[in-house]
Amino acid sequence: METLFTEIYSNYYNDVFRLAYSYTLNRSDAEDILQQTFTKLYKNINQFNETNKVVKKWLFRVTINDSKNYLLSAWKRKNAFQEDFELFGIKEEENTLFYDLKKIPKKYRITIYLYYFEGYKIKEIADILKTTESNIKQRLKRGKEKLKMEMESGII
Repeated sequence: METLFTEIYSNYYNDVFRLAYSYTLNRSDAEDILQQTFTKLYKNINQFNETNKVVKKWLFRVTINDSKNYLLSAWKRKNAFQEDFELFGIKEEENTLFYDLKKIPKKYRITIYLYYFEGYKIKEIADILKTTESNIKQRLKRGKEKLKMEMESGII
């Protein structure tokens, strides 16, 4: 089971980190959530027999729940928002996109992230976020509009 955990960890470490980061917009907080998520995986590793999409969906669901719980915590509400643009594997010229993406509301940001960066289909995103496919389609449409407005406002 140790090798299975290690394999899952190495395959999905960056994906889980980026999802947590897309919620928290803070590297340290995302790392904390990443650690919580993989601790839960380690405790529940017997549920999985191979590295497949089921594992990734499970990891994403746990990451989303942990991120939401963190954002609702009293500690988070008391501390100042800290910017951090360094994401694993993100080139410097892409930071502008992530900066603008940070400015749009979370429900659009998360949906756009899962669709465009993780490559999930609309139905899969609806399952992960526990909402309808039409809601996801609407979030993608509105999110792209808001992102476009943010990007255009930054052009001089």
